[in-house]
Amino acid sequence: MNTEVAFLCDSALEDRGKLHALGIGIDGLSGAALPITHSRIVVVCIVRHSTVEAGEKRLEIRLLDPDAQDVIPAIERTITFASREGVFDGRARIIVEVNNVTFPKAGPYAVYVVIDGNEMARLPLSVTARN
Repeated sequence: MNTEVAFLCDSALEDRGKLHALGIGIDGLSGAALPITHSRIVVVCIVRHSTVEAGEKRLEIRLLDPDAQDVIPAIERTITFASREGVFDGRARIIVEVNNVTFPKAGPYAVYVVIDGNEMARLPLSVTARN
């Protein structure tokens, strides 16, 4: 399994095999003062997998602060890597919305996408207070 693309954005949805996203490439947040609460961040990750990797997988999304501590409880889901007759590989389109996250301090944060214990993406997010 390989990550084809992964990013943070404002909004995303999948429709008939197509991915639609707005505000792609969020890599920083700033506010007048700390802590900063952000209303919505969407995690998008497209993973290509082979037929032999088909089946149920454990997805975990983690948001870690500058001290490598969880900012929110890990988001855990079961996802299915589908297999189709006559097709040797497929794509899993992962879209996870994270709402009302409070960032207590400035510094480098990161969103991790983990499938069955394997890190598929690490998305950096810098948090700063405007002076």
